[in-house]
Amino acid sequence: MTRMTDGARTVSVIGAGRIGRAVIDFVGRAPGLRLGRVLSRSGLPDTADADAFFTAPADLIIDTAGPGALRAFGPRALGCTDLWTVGAAALADDALRAGMEAAAVRAGHALTLFTPWFAGIGHGLPHEVRGLHIRAERPGIGAPWSGALADAVLQFPDDLNSAVAAALCGPGIAATTVEMSDSGPGGAHRIEARLVTGFATFRSVAEFTGDPGASHPTAAAIIGALRRAGSALRHA
Repeated sequence: MTRMTDGARTVSVIGAGRIGRAVIDFVGRAPGLRLGRVLSRSGLPDTADADAFFTAPADLIIDTAGPGALRAFGPRALGCTDLWTVGAAALADDALRAGMEAAAVRAGHALTLFTPWFAGIGHGLPHEVRGLHIRAERPGIGAPWSGALADAVLQFPDDLNSAVAAALCGPGIAATTVEMSDSGPGGAHRIEARLVTGFATFRSVAEFTGDPGASHPTAAAIIGALRRAGSALRHA
């Protein structure tokens, strides 16, 4: 990220929901960061005017609003600066993904997908990768469902950000299958990824509380990344 003349980095945010509010609060009080514009459908706490949002300078834009926002604003955001997003499920659309990659390359910017519990599983592994299988359990799914990731995204367009991010960083969408199940009212949100290669099976599991008052894990991941951005100690 670039820096303003006073050394602070300006971070603008799309979305002011549960994830966005936590990120906005952190950026507003963190040393070395400055809150830019906030774009939300309600116009609160800043604006619903996309033109006003995108004409304001920013060193980083963070999409906390999900796949719909990434579809609507992703290419424009990447034309301005680097973009972090929680809405990876939108990238199951090959045409949208290609358009966003082209926009990023033209502008020299980067898109970062925030589903860090297993988004990088399989990244950089050799051609022996045989497939990725993801099991997702959360309240409100209804009847159990299983099938190809490409079909799952059509059935559950807002629920597979982690799965799509893991597939794109691993063996690809076509090599990924999904199982969806319901954990019941008040139940936890549990995600398991199993990557099979010719020499090993990699398994990653994350389980999040169903308490609506608890910190959102994706907000915590974004805040952690903002803290690490200026650190000399990194992890792959």
